[in-house]
Amino acid sequence: MFTQTIVPKSNKVTIKLPDNFVGEAVRLIALVEKPEQPEVAESTSDAVSNRYAKYPRVDLSTFKFDRDEANDFS
Repeated sequence: MFTQTIVPKSNKVTIKLPDNFVGEAVRLIALVEKPEQPEVAESTSDAVSNRYAKYPRVDLSTFKFDRDEANDFS
């Protein structure tokens, strides 16, 4: 396998292949390589706010939890 990255100056390109490719079936594939842009991570608080903003808010200020009642299995 032979890999070479070039930046062409025109729409015509000439390549030089290794000598051991002479007489062999060679496949040329042209791809445009673009540098990947790193994803900008949201801050944790923004990510949580965006994810749960669609759910209605519930007022739990009057909620009372009785641990003894919750753990009474008899």
